[in-house]
Amino acid sequence: MLVDAVLPASLSVFHVLFLVAASFLTSLITASVGIGGGTIMIALMSYILPVSALIPVHGCVQLGSNAGRVLVMRRHVEWARLAAFSLGAIIGASAGAAIAVRLSSGVVLTGLGLFVLLSTWIKIPKLVSIRQGGMALIGATTTFLSMFFGATAPLNAALLSNSFSERQTLVGSLAAITSAQHGFKIIGFALAGFVFAPWLPLVAMMIVFGFAGTLVGARILLRLPEERFRLIFKIVLTVLAVEMFFRGIGTFFPDST
Repeated sequence: MLVDAVLPASLSVFHVLFLVAASFLTSLITASVGIGGGTIMIALMSYILPVSALIPVHGCVQLGSNAGRVLVMRRHVEWARLAAFSLGAIIGASAGAAIAVRLSSGVVLTGLGLFVLLSTWIKIPKLVSIRQGGMALIGATTTFLSMFFGATAPLNAALLSNSFSERQTLVGSLAAITSAQHGFKIIGFALAGFVFAPWLPLVAMMIVFGFAGTLVGARILLRLPEERFRLIFKIVLTVLAVEMFFRGIGTFFPDST
């Protein structure tokens, strides 16, 4: 079959359809509430992809998703702050790559489950008037974390949302910052030895359907009461995170029978 020829042997047709549908739905969610789809995406991907490929492949999909937004809103990006963030991101990606590729599946799943829980329920203080030095520090810190946990866009948004005076500048700059972060993360994993080529057809399909989800989400989900949707959203993320955490813990205590 064509699918077997262009995708890794570990993936079935059902797996591909599941991931493509998940990309559509999570992009739809992000388009409607502004953020969070990437976190659900990585939680769902953890059921299908081998842990060694989870963070790198997720980074490719998120890079494609955010790059389109940057292209559309490039006039509103604060390029000086992006440059400062990128300098820090290079340091964070370099420091994290060599460690991340050596972590066991149990450590990754347990840590990712905890990270999703914390980012879902703990309110992160918003910083104001962050200058270039602060942007570089945030770039290094959040990119380092993204090498292990993947979906740090909510953390970037929480820290930086008060630092941009206009809404369009905020949206465009956050998309550019997230794109840069995933871009340097991908380079870091590639230099550490991860082979991306077998995963590129899947990534391309997920990006295309993710873009379709973005277009649909802006029209459909905006009709839902935001407070109710955000509560359901948090509950779903919590269930996924708890299951992921215990799945990771279970690898440390294999069945002796």
